[in-house]
Amino acid sequence: MVSETDNFYDLLGVSKSASDKEIKSAYKKAARKYHPDNSETGSEDKFKKLGEAYDVLKDPQKRQIYDQYGAEGLKGAGGFSNSGFGSAGFEDLGDIFSSFFGGDFGFGGQGGARRKRASRGQDQVVDIALDFLDPLQEHKKKIRFNPLVVCSTCDGKGAVKPEDIVTCSTCGGTGQVESVQNTVLGQLRSTTTCPRCGGSGKEIKNPCGSCKGKGYKRETKEVEVNIPAGIYDGANMRLGGIGDAGMNGGPAGDIYLNIMVRESEKFHRQEADVYSQIEIGFADAALGTELEVKTLRGKQKLKVKPGTQSGDDYFLKNEGFPKLQNPNRSGDHTVRVKVVTPEKLSGKEKDLLKELQKLRQNKDLKV
Repeated sequence: MVSETDNFYDLLGVSKSASDKEIKSAYKKAARKYHPDNSETGSEDKFKKLGEAYDVLKDPQKRQIYDQYGAEGLKGAGGFSNSGFGSAGFEDLGDIFSSFFGGDFGFGGQGGARRKRASRGQDQVVDIALDFLDPLQEHKKKIRFNPLVVCSTCDGKGAVKPEDIVTCSTCGGTGQVESVQNTVLGQLRSTTTCPRCGGSGKEIKNPCGSCKGKGYKRETKEVEVNIPAGIYDGANMRLGGIGDAGMNGGPAGDIYLNIMVRESEKFHRQEADVYSQIEIGFADAALGTELEVKTLRGKQKLKVKPGTQSGDDYFLKNEGFPKLQNPNRSGDHTVRVKVVTPEKLSGKEKDLLKELQKLRQNKDLKV
């Protein structure tokens, strides 16, 4: 987990003024480096910290809170990202301000324990690394993640037995405590959320040992997911409702799969199309030839026509990747020709070329 001393921007290696695009790019680069599957630089702890930092900085509202109040502010504003100032009512705003500053700002009612609103669980991001050729077909991948779940031992109550949940001894069940301060203007009364029960009006005499009285705990889960043919680097997939459990009856968060496809030294990909390059001698370019070229699915014969110039393209239809929205169709493979001039020639080769040069008599010269 990210500690309070960790700086989210430093973790991702970006400045505080970094754009959303820069943050995403930095996260992808760092995630590749520290992914647990990376045998050289992988670090599960570092990888988790990167994910938590990115989860905050990619969300404009969370980022604003973090920039202003730090990691501690995020803890106190659990419902902020779900409601937002745009749709929050006065009671919502009261809770938000109270979470930062304490005290009753007059937005909520009094006279009883504050009812905790249902809130949606947090989303999680899981990275999936694929080899360059993997998207040629559908893949099944097992992913592991650690969602927050309702404690099965106490059924989310936080107590060993129901009778262990009693009225809070500090606030008497109201969920609020009142303090009086003497000022030059007279006595100033303020009402704050009860520090013992957190506003619930209840406290636990005998906490559940499994969840430490919280009612929720993290568990490691493993699920198998289908990665469709044609998936590309940077694509995202959503698995709904299996993220962190919602609070007070709220819906669970989602799992987002961040697809990372490794690059290839021989091929370059753009969507479903693939590009590669071959080198031929000028004799083959002038006379034409037939040769084998590497494709995604193996070697294939390619006829090079006479008079081919350096930079000419040849197209292999349907030899690219399956199209994501229509896997029964594939992109094309473009082969670019590079004509190579030999640097070292034998005596016989020089003589032949000199003879060719006389025959051509600068016919190829273009000015």
